[in-house]
Amino acid sequence: MKKVLLLLLLCSFAVSAQEYYEIRTYQMKFKGNTALLESYLSKAFIPALNAYGVSKVGVFKDYGKPEPGIVVVAIPFSSLASYAGYKDALEKNAVYQEAAKPYFENVGLDKPMFEKISTYLAKGFAGHPSLKLPITNPGRIYEWRTYEAYNEDALKRKITMFNDEELKIFDTVGLHNVFFGEVLAGENTPCLSYMVSFENMAERDANWAKFQANPDWKRISSDAKYANSHSRTVRKFLEPTSYSQW
Repeated sequence: MKKVLLLLLLCSFAVSAQEYYEIRTYQMKFKGNTALLESYLSKAFIPALNAYGVSKVGVFKDYGKPEPGIVVVAIPFSSLASYAGYKDALEKNAVYQEAAKPYFENVGLDKPMFEKISTYLAKGFAGHPSLKLPITNPGRIYEWRTYEAYNEDALKRKITMFNDEELKIFDTVGLHNVFFGEVLAGENTPCLSYMVSFENMAERDANWAKFQANPDWKRISSDAKYANSHSRTVRKFLEPTSYSQW
């Protein structure tokens, strides 16, 4: 009986170690007030999340600097309960409410900001259960990829491919793993979403070339059990803002 209880506790710990990620994409309006949004994120939202217990919040802009642009916010939570409770905590945080006033009150048709917020909620992979941050430098870039799948079984097989084989190859060739998650809710499901990081675009190109040439990748990419495991790749290159904690 003691052995069974110990096994259950260990299994429970393994499950709880998998983080949850809320990944927001603010789709800005043309000539929208990005400065106001960033002031809110840096002075109100991030400090409140830090006070709540979320130690690292990532905020990024599109590397290509399009107009209208995007602002991506990535928030790791230690558990589903932590994710479920954070908005109530912000409502009760008087310091946050005061700091957020300019953002909340400066609205209207004549004050454009963003079109919408697109959101993913993702659960960390068993093979990469929690956030792993690189050593940052001013020129660092992040590559955010979403793999859409033909159906739920195809997604399950692709996640297995990552957990059992592909994550190891990423580490070997220098695709610096940041987070990997199965998307539980959001657009274009079933899908998974992950982020890797590089010193610059030259390192990115060189290390992806190493990945494509890796013999283990060639072996698993032709394995029948992983065939047709994802249907479409959506890719964005991002750069961290000055106040990002990633």
